[in-house]
Amino acid sequence: MSSESVYNLEMALQSSGVGQATPMGWVFFDRDVVVRDCNAAALSLLGLARDEFVGQSLTTLPWRAENEHGEPVTDDVDPVRRTLATGGTVFGTILGLSVRGRAFRWLSVNTYPAVVDDAVVGVLASYYDITELIQNRRNLEVTLAIIRIVTEIETEADYFAALCEALHTKGRYALVFITEGVGKSTTIHHASGMVEALTKAMADLSTSSKTGSGLTGTAARSGLIQVANETSLPILREWSTEMESLDLHSAIAIPFDAHDRRLVLNIFTNHEHEFDHWTVQELQAVSYEIEFDLSHVQSIQRLNAALTGTLRALTEMSELRDPYTAGHQRNVASLSVAIALEMGLGRDVAEAIGQAAEVHDIGKMSIPAEILTRPGRLNPLEFELMKKHSATGGDILSHSGLPSPIPEVAHQHHERLDGSGYPSGLRGEAITLPARIVAVADVVEAMAHHRPYRSSLGLDQALAEIARGAGSVYDAAVAAACERVFASGFNFADAPPAPPT
Repeated sequence: MSSESVYNLEMALQSSGVGQATPMGWVFFDRDVVVRDCNAAALSLLGLARDEFVGQSLTTLPWRAENEHGEPVTDDVDPVRRTLATGGTVFGTILGLSVRGRAFRWLSVNTYPAVVDDAVVGVLASYYDITELIQNRRNLEVTLAIIRIVTEIETEADYFAALCEALHTKGRYALVFITEGVGKSTTIHHASGMVEALTKAMADLSTSSKTGSGLTGTAARSGLIQVANETSLPILREWSTEMESLDLHSAIAIPFDAHDRRLVLNIFTNHEHEFDHWTVQELQAVSYEIEFDLSHVQSIQRLNAALTGTLRALTEMSELRDPYTAGHQRNVASLSVAIALEMGLGRDVAEAIGQAAEVHDIGKMSIPAEILTRPGRLNPLEFELMKKHSATGGDILSHSGLPSPIPEVAHQHHERLDGSGYPSGLRGEAITLPARIVAVADVVEAMAHHRPYRSSLGLDQALAEIARGAGSVYDAAVAAACERVFASGFNFADAPPAPPT
């Protein structure tokens, strides 16, 4: 096969069993990292016309690539160049691609060497859009960080400082600050990110001709959220020069009330079109949480209720994205509590396990909705993506500072005694007892109910599966307690919700 035929994308994809109609973007690069061919999905993902893309090299393509930390992608990290340099396949590189005038996208990139006569003549790269995954994960991290904040702070000033820092670090926003007042009377309560640039801009405000009719001033006066996804919009006219010089391209101003005062949460980012409808809704929800938290900042009782209530809200939010498993986490929580009580673990321990079970699948917020709700079995790539939910959920919950066993259960509920589970392949007692309990409850609930890819298998078959794996795959004591619970008349339909802590 000649190198020219290798660069024929349609021929290569058909020979590998992948058609041009695949939703995944495919691109061929030659040894000079010049784009030689691509499919329609790649152009759609990147927001480019064919004549803007084919024939261009990585160094001349009209995009800006960055990693998850917002840093430019260097040659030693770029997956196409790594495959050319090593001759090996590179899986799962996450790149953020920004094309001027188009929405910023997060892509998962795999690269494969194209070999002719034992020589690497180019690279076949696949691009899969994971923007929703990244956005959901970051929104969830922000929400959980705010939950933690309200359990730790004692003053409004401390709250504002922690809030801005959480949005900057967890949401990866370039600049976050809270203001009060309009125009030259504007004051800043706290800021995170590009603070020096903001301080200079606010110092210049006192002697400038700016009228306060920009994004922040309009939000303060109207009480309505203001969004600007391009610096050319009229509402940013007074600040467009400063934003361009700081490489800031999208902004949102969210008004909220603190007792009898109106304040504005301002967020700026380096990307155009950052604030889509979903993100605006999530940030608006943050503003409601801010108002609520500020009115109860010194109430310990309120803090405990917020933790339980927000965990339940997160559960319901995740289930709204996956209607086929609505109620799954609550069912698992109810059965987990019943098993724990049957094992004699005590009410406090059982309630803690139930609370952990309520959010054990929270990592599925990071899975694209079309994969969660697909009416059929997942392909290998999609299944590998789905399996990441347990590690993602465990990481997010542990970073939020939530108490044990909540993070451990989210991370370990797919582990198995014989080491056949995921994500870490833990064995035996390396898996915590709460996770072993939730693992059994999770399997029983899932098998006993309908799923997009199959009908319900029934409770009898679910319990038979647990009995078959008792002592090898599932904890024997947990399996026996589960059987006794159902023998005593437990029923998902009649079970009370997991008791609050």
